[in-house]
Amino acid sequence: MVGIKNNKQAQHTKKVLQENVLQLLQKKSLSSITVTEVCQRAHVNRTTFYRYFEDVYMCVDKIESDFLESLDMPKDISPAKALQKLLEGFYANPQISNLVFIEGETKLLDKMHHAMEQGSKHVEPMNGYQETYIMLGMQGIMKRWVKEGMPETPEELTKIIIRVAFADDLQSLRSSFF
Repeated sequence: MVGIKNNKQAQHTKKVLQENVLQLLQKKSLSSITVTEVCQRAHVNRTTFYRYFEDVYMCVDKIESDFLESLDMPKDISPAKALQKLLEGFYANPQISNLVFIEGETKLLDKMHHAMEQGSKHVEPMNGYQETYIMLGMQGIMKRWVKEGMPETPEELTKIIIRVAFADDLQSLRSSFF
């Protein structure tokens, strides 16, 4: 049906716009990407862009939401399995993983944290400092992994993050710290 936002042509156009935003994010910051630039690359006019998105930030928000939905996290998943599933999603969609680097401009890290929390309701909650420490450490490790071209498999990186988060490799250094 013509004019319906969910028809195949509309779906294709939204996908093309999103792909072009992701391509631009490989080279530029989100705040420097313009609607005009996206439209020129996608070969559509600005009116078409605004039919689907209010601005580039809304387009990125939709990309993030679609990505997290595609992971299909079960409600009773363990934090380790949720992390591995997330890393598998990045591994399969390397362009999306670049969104992890856009701190303060996207909500992907917050959405990832929320998605992982949903699956770990049966886990004893940490205090705020511990949670902040672990989440920022995980984010740093994921960023490094992406920047280095994802040399480890998602399963290997999950094990590394768990080992680091619980300081398994740092206990021997503890005495030299004090």
